[in-house]
This record gives sequence, structure tokens and C-alpha cells, in this order.
Amino acid sequence: MTRRSYTHLLAAALYVAAVTGMPRCVAAAPSWRTQRVSGSLILFQDDARPTLWYYAPAELAVATDADGRPDFHFLDMRYMGSAVSRDQGTFTTRSLVTFRVKLPRASSDELTRAARELGSGGTAGSRIEIRPFPIRRIETALIYASIGSPDTTALPPGRFESSDDGASGPTGESYWTERIYTMGLDELTAQAFRAALEKGQVFLSLGYAFVGPALASDWGIGELTGSSALVSELRKSLQAGGAKDSAATDSVRLHVVRAGAIEIALDTKRYPNLMTRVDLNDRAPPGYAALDVYCYDFNNELRPDLAEKEVEIDAEGIAGRRVKLSASFTSTQPDLYSSGIRFPVAVRLDRPYRYRVHEIKNDGSEHAGPWRESASWSRILDVTSAPLPKPAGVRSVLGQP
Repeated sequence: MTRRSYTHLLAAALYVAAVTGMPRCVAAAPSWRTQRVSGSLILFQDDARPTLWYYAPAELAVATDADGRPDFHFLDMRYMGSAVSRDQGTFTTRSLVTFRVKLPRASSDELTRAARELGSGGTAGSRIEIRPFPIRRIETALIYASIGSPDTTALPPGRFESSDDGASGPTGESYWTERIYTMGLDELTAQAFRAALEKGQVFLSLGYAFVGPALASDWGIGELTGSSALVSELRKSLQAGGAKDSAATDSVRLHVVRAGAIEIALDTKRYPNLMTRVDLNDRAPPGYAALDVYCYDFNNELRPDLAEKEVEIDAEGIAGRRVKLSASFTSTQPDLYSSGIRFPVAVRLDRPYRYRVHEIKNDGSEHAGPWRESASWSRILDVTSAPLPKPAGVRSVLGQP
């Protein structure tokens, strides 16, 4: 089933629920005080339905190959102008750090065993349902240090993107299993990071916190893990993200549902292809992130009427043929608010690209916007809807306009 067909089914289900008065499954309200552990699962009971429980995500792990090489890439792209675009002498850089992470999926045996335990604890005879905890966002912090050095350096915030193989969903029955962590570096930060990598071994640490809404007396960060420098950076990220859920009632607060840390050993002497330098000039080679697309509609709950927003990108390939790609954002994955567009063939950066936005609403209706043109490949393409008027005192979840 394609993502779009899935979204149509979801939109149809939401429409039927609205018309018939059926309860909407997205109105999740885990009760924080009911937290309990069953095997490796952390469970929370729904505040309104005693037979409905939610389980927290597992700990993240970095993806590696059979040789132990981490699925990590430091891409250092340079643009030095071209005669075609008449900007010889121009020098700009775009550097990206990407690595793939895995989220282990709870086994059916674990879920069945947990349901059996919960069913014997006062709700015997009732059918226990266990769903993934509704995660709203994932806050992160990233630091690195050279081996043998006590000093650590913080890197700018990154974001998770959907993996290319469809392992990141969408699904309402389980969590995603793989995603790509992406972080852009400015020129000075990229120089310092590249210099550290070229010396040999570097330890990169990612601190993360899954954040979701729960009925509680206050919001909570909980226990964070990792080095003191990493915990300090992650705490800053959580506090900057805001404490309240913008769509919640007075008793629903955002909580850290699961926090952890990943350490990635980057041995560039053993794995020299962890770093790549590319001169772009007037074209982007196949497979490289040519454009960043952002949409905060679902992350910031700006469009409760919307089920999916799809962005079509139309660029000119080096052979003159048009090349089209799309990026999708859905209400089922509000923590995904950005996508790096990687064309399968080389595209012309000295020519404008076109884009248009398709909207699919919860009632199943669709609307395709007009084609628009942009001449800048270096700017972020932000397709976020204009925010609706909000009641006084309510903040954006991510502090975005």
C-alpha cells in the first residue's frame, strides 16, 4: 500500500468518525501516573478507556554494516561559480552530516505477554489493546570529541528524516524502524569537524528524547542519559522546544517518554569513505541532497483539517529532461517536518525549479495549488501553512512562527 493510498484510507476513516460520532483513535490521552513495566516495555494506561494501553519506544541504535562500519556520511559540498551562471569566483559551501538510526520494534510475543499481564490485573475478561505512545516530537543534541581529548564540541541541532526504504512508516500499529538523522553545518563548523575527522578517530554522541502528550500534573523531562556535556545540550533543546502541548487541555502535558544516548566511533583511517567532498559547480550529482523542504503544519498543529501535504518538485536534468520528485508530510507522523530532496539523476542548479503543493483533507477532498518557481537552490523551501489565530497564552510546540 502506498503512502498516499494509506492517507486516503485514514482520511476516510476520520471523516466517517466525524459524521457518525465514533471516537477518533488519534485523540490519545495516556495517563502518566499509570506507568508500569512489563518485560522490556514501558506501559501507560489511557485515561478514558481502561482496556487501552500505550507502550513507549525502545532505545535507538546506529545502523552498521556487517564489518561494523557505521552508516555515517559527512558530505562537504563546494560551489565555486561557473561561466554558465556568470558568477565565477563565487565560493559557497554546504556541508551535511547524515547517519541512519534504528528503532527496534516490539515483538508480537512481548505485546501478547504484556496484554495477558494487564488483563489479569483488574480488567480480566476484557480485551486489552496496546498501541504505540503518540510521539509528538524527538528532541536531540549532538557533540563530538577526538579520542584522547577531554574537550567536547557541540554541533547545531539536526532533524530526523524518513528513510528511503519505507521503513519509517506510516503505520498506526507500530513505530517506525529506521530514519536518517540529518544536520547542516556552516562553513566554520564544517572546517573544524572535518579537521577533527582527518586526524583519525572521533567519538560522536547523539542524545535524544521522545516527547509525547500525557495526562499529568506537570510536564517532565525525566532522567536523561549520557555525558554531562551531552545531557546539558539535550536539556537546552527540550527547554527551547516548549513545555506545553498547543492543542491539549489544561491537564495534558508534554513528557519525555524515552531518553537515551548513542555513541558513534568514526575511524576515518579504517573507513576513509566516511567523508566525501564534492564540487557542485552548476549541477548537483545524483543522490545528493539538492534541496531542503520544511512543513510544520502537523508538528505545530496548524492544520487540524489536513491529513497529508505533498510537495512536487520539478527540476531540469543535465540532459534537458524534466526530473520530478515529491516529499510528503502527514498527520500520522507529526515529528517529521523536513525532507531532503535527492534527485536520482544530476540536475541543473543554475536553472530555477518549480514546485506545487497538494493537500488532502480529513474528509478525503483534495486540492492542488498552482506551480510556483524558485531560482534559489540554497534556500529552504518552506511550505508551512499560515498559522490560524490562536488563543492568548498558547505557544507553538517548536517555537516556530
